[in-house]
Amino acid sequence: MNIDKLREELKEDEGCKYEIYLDHLGLPTHGIGHLITEWDEEYEKKVGTEVSEDRVNNCFAKDVETVLEDCKVLYS
Repeated sequence: MNIDKLREELKEDEGCKYEIYLDHLGLPTHGIGHLITEWDEEYEKKVGTEVSEDRVNNCFAKDVETVLEDCKVLYS
C-alpha cells in the first residue's frame, strides 16, 4: 500500500485541517479526520490550535496502521 498516495487522495476527498476543529459530532479532531483522544498531545487544547503537517502525517499513518491491524483480525 502506498500510504502517501492514500493520504493525498483522502486529503482531496475529505479535506485536511492543520488545526484542531470539531467534527460533525462536535468531537475534537485534526488532520484528515484524526479524532483526538486523551493519549494525544493535542488533548484538551482549544479549537483552532495549530497542528503541524508532520504531526498530521504521523497521526494519519498511525490511524491507517490501526485500521489495517483491525482488518487482519476481522478478515483473517
